[in-house]
Amino acid sequence: MRFLRWLLVLMLALGALLAVAYYYYFYVPKVAVPPLAGSYSQGRLMTAAGARQFYWYQPRELTAGAALVLVLHGSGSSSGQVRASAGYEFDLEADRHGLIVAYPDGFEHHWNDCRKNADYSANRQGINDVAFLQQMIQWFVDQRGVDPRRVFVTGHSNGGHMAFRLALEAPALVRAIAPISANLPAPDSMGCLQSGEPMSVALFNGTADPINPYQGGLVEILGNTSRGTVISALDTANYWNRLAAISGPAEVVTYPEVDGRVETSVELSKWRNGDGVEVRLYTLHGSGHVIPARHVRFPGPVAADISGAQEIVDFFMSIDSRGLQPKEAR
Repeated sequence: MRFLRWLLVLMLALGALLAVAYYYYFYVPKVAVPPLAGSYSQGRLMTAAGARQFYWYQPRELTAGAALVLVLHGSGSSSGQVRASAGYEFDLEADRHGLIVAYPDGFEHHWNDCRKNADYSANRQGINDVAFLQQMIQWFVDQRGVDPRRVFVTGHSNGGHMAFRLALEAPALVRAIAPISANLPAPDSMGCLQSGEPMSVALFNGTADPINPYQGGLVEILGNTSRGTVISALDTANYWNRLAAISGPAEVVTYPEVDGRVETSVELSKWRNGDGVEVRLYTLHGSGHVIPARHVRFPGPVAADISGAQEIVDFFMSIDSRGLQPKEAR
């Protein structure tokens, strides 16, 4: 009888743990799709790993040579989930700026990023996601007339790490990146070649993130530590600062409190060099492993004083407005 009681307690505790894990790692609140003027479509490409799919949002009126923003989902997620997790705010930004937003799906819900020992199949099988994303970008150039010099990439968690891979190994493909909830892998976990090319980067990291530690350290998801260790958010920013020969103190901006959660706040540190390369670090004080969004209320701490999508697209467009430097011409 005592054994059965202990077994019942154990099962209840395990159920509670799984429920908490579900709400933290996989739960996406139901968000009403806002009024959108454009269209949402699906595409497929044949790759060495088989058929790969992607979705995209296109505003009603699209001029030739439009910009393209890739939004990459996190581990175990999907294109549809990351779109909803951001409250469809990237689509709203597409309408506002007249650009295309693409939501590709990873291989079996993951991206083969720079963390060399990660145990998901995309990494174990050596899926060439750089080639897939390059092929998809070319599709948008050929079929939708986007300018290949105006391609930008953001992503959450595993998707943010995939954005790092593009910037490190294929910097000619993208103008700027904006990883969310992702710090660069530490040297003992780094599995990417590093081109050493400067890149404009905006980082969004929560100080209360239990998966991607703001101060650096072990990345752990439900006891899985195969993703290895990461450096701190500030060290990640300084990595890109060094490549761009940026030195000196950051310009610091504190955002006003607007979300009603006084336990969270947003602080932006900005660095810039004379060539127009800019590095930003959005420190999301008290915030966890989520995309900051104003139209989504996740359980747990979220710094919703900003719209991550709006900040990211505005950052990309500010880089875009500076034009290509001669040495950046592709």
